[in-house]
Amino acid sequence: MSPRQIFSHSKKISWAYLLVSFLLGILFTFSLLFSKLNLPFKTLNVSNESSQEHESNDYTFTRLKGFEHIRPLISVEPKYESKRFGVLKSKLTDLLDSLKMSGTINEASVYLKELERGEWISLNGEERYRPASLMKIPLLLSYLRMAEATPGLLTQKMVYKKPDSVTISTQFYAPPAVQPGKEYTIHELLYYMVAHSDNNATWLLASKFDASVTKKLFDDFDLPEPVEDDEKFTLTPKECSVFFNAIYNVAYLSPEYSEYAAALLSNCTFDKGFTKGFPKETKMWHKFGEWRGAGHDAELHESGIVYIHDKPYLLTVMTRGKDTDKLAEAIRAISQKTYEYVSP
Repeated sequence: MSPRQIFSHSKKISWAYLLVSFLLGILFTFSLLFSKLNLPFKTLNVSNESSQEHESNDYTFTRLKGFEHIRPLISVEPKYESKRFGVLKSKLTDLLDSLKMSGTINEASVYLKELERGEWISLNGEERYRPASLMKIPLLLSYLRMAEATPGLLTQKMVYKKPDSVTISTQFYAPPAVQPGKEYTIHELLYYMVAHSDNNATWLLASKFDASVTKKLFDDFDLPEPVEDDEKFTLTPKECSVFFNAIYNVAYLSPEYSEYAAALLSNCTFDKGFTKGFPKETKMWHKFGEWRGAGHDAELHESGIVYIHDKPYLLTVMTRGKDTDKLAEAIRAISQKTYEYVSP
């Protein structure tokens, strides 16, 4: 979907949302009518007491902070890893060991969650990595949060003109980039930042934005406060997954803007990891991040929502090693192994 199609499509979402709300209202009215007439109306046979006990003892609830009266729900998942995915975890463990033995990676971590049931598994989940371009997702969320309150924000224009004193990190996977002296709408800059992971568009967006807004977002999500020195800022795979959870569950943005964010992410042009590991034409919206620093191993990560036979899975893979291309191959292998097990 092109940038213009995404922008045009987002205008139609609100009408669909109103229609769904109207239909749900009719359904609710009929349910009340049935109850008052003492007519049979099928309900779940679970008492409130047992339901609350089940929730409190067996599930972890992740809620958004930053509000006085409400706590929006980001995700619900069992407290313990899925036994159903036990065989997959064993296979992935063997795969990671093999990738280490071959020198493909020095370290890797995996977080997988089936979004319909909330079942999950984690491998090396406590390992911390530099999120790199995965940090572009919270900047995207911050801009869209502001766009909800500022009509016309996405059509406002900026000229890309970088001072000589500013140094923008080069990228191993060189993307299409915004050009000096050219004017772009914020919508176009967000597209370059998310679809192409363009550091130039990211710098321009960040330079015009109050950094405290993004810091507040991290606090609201109960994540470590980001620092300017990207070498010192690290996240776990599960922490990086919070942003995708929030978009999917419409926990931070409205349905219209959550859909808009997912549509942008569905245009990710990185084709070395998930794209090669899952079958061609697999529906997904995802983001990758690469990090390199003098005297350190390279890092390459990918996170996103992947639909396997219409079932949504949240997958985050974070890797560390000497060769970025080999790290991409590791992400491909992990993706493929996940698909082979999950696909019926």
